[in-house]
Amino acid sequence: MRVLFTTFAAKSHVHIQIPLAWALRSAGHDVCVASQPDLTEYISHTGLTAVGVGEPLGLDIKMAGANRRRDTEEPADDPDFLADADLSGLLPERRTHTYLRNAFDLMASYVYPSLSSESMIGDLVGFARRWKPDLVIWDTHTFAGAVAATVTGAAHARLLFGADLLGHSRQLFLRELDRLPAGERSDPLADWLGQVLGAFGAPFTQDIITGHWTMDGLPSGMRLPVAGQHHVPVRFVPYNGPSVLPDWLGEPPDRPRVCLTLGSTGREVLGADRASVADLLDAVADVDAEVVATLSPEQLAGAGKVPDNVRVVDFVPLDALLPSCSVIVHQGGAGTFQNSHLHGVPQIIVPDLLWDSEYKMRYLRSTGSGLSVPDVDRFDAAQLRDMIVRVLTDRSFERNAAGVRREMLGMPAPRDIVPALVRLTTEYR
Repeated sequence: MRVLFTTFAAKSHVHIQIPLAWALRSAGHDVCVASQPDLTEYISHTGLTAVGVGEPLGLDIKMAGANRRRDTEEPADDPDFLADADLSGLLPERRTHTYLRNAFDLMASYVYPSLSSESMIGDLVGFARRWKPDLVIWDTHTFAGAVAATVTGAAHARLLFGADLLGHSRQLFLRELDRLPAGERSDPLADWLGQVLGAFGAPFTQDIITGHWTMDGLPSGMRLPVAGQHHVPVRFVPYNGPSVLPDWLGEPPDRPRVCLTLGSTGREVLGADRASVADLLDAVADVDAEVVATLSPEQLAGAGKVPDNVRVVDFVPLDALLPSCSVIVHQGGAGTFQNSHLHGVPQIIVPDLLWDSEYKMRYLRSTGSGLSVPDVDRFDAAQLRDMIVRVLTDRSFERNAAGVRREMLGMPAPRDIVPALVRLTTEYR
């Protein structure tokens, strides 16, 4: 069969898709990966066929200032999506119809039309009409994939990037919506998608938002229930992009090794890290450990002297580094979070507070596999240092992280779910 993957132009989002795309390709299926032109060259380096659709996204420009530290007084004209479009449903006041309607209105007015622009949708539909995919697999936030599949009659499914906040909050919203009189009901996300689909002569249905089915690589304890949604678990397989292993990584550390990373999103997309690099380096300076910090020269600018126990590298694949680590300190990115669990490494999250950070931190606490800084804007180095020392000396964190690793290794690998995808495609196409 022909399978079309699609995501908006962000490397971390395509990283989640590559292992499954190659599993399908290795099983003999035709595979293409479509995104904005920003990402096509990067996709082609994975060995898969890239398809450019729409105009360049320029996500780094669009997100400039979005991760602005809260202690600045710089005025912001854009909505505060962390406060006004929180779809986690953790707080009771953010589970009401009014809040969720306004949150979906912000997402449908600003975020989703930007990630799936009119030109991207038009080009993707045009390509799908020519190539005729049997199945479209789309990133949770890239509704262009669901539209293209619907218009061309293909089956379509979501491959989750993190916790299914969208499916869960959508369920809460519809429940509250049904309680209102017909004349008072409004559904911004359905209105936007209905308008988009109407331009191609296709009707809106609820599966446009959640797919015919959903594939999820998170541990079961993080899975959010979505009524009526067919769920296909799939093991997370790391893809870290093109890399060459440094010689020092082949030498066993003579002290416990700590990985300190802020991921790639802050430096490549947001243009800033929420946590202070200077504070992070200060926190590890007195710890009796070898610290490997994946920081760029730009991130180190203004951070002061690098402590003697810290080895700074611009990049090293976490899949190769983590087996030698006793703890990882990171910002809560999806790939880093999953990579750490897969290798059974206890985690300390200094959150960037994007998307599902709160769910990740809750999961670490509930499983005893890590800790988290409660307030990223007000933590101090001593607080983080105490956390690192606690995780290094309390072996329960290691045992609990190993338990999560066993659970993840027990999930079906991407190649194992290929027959199920063929069956579901036949059912829904």
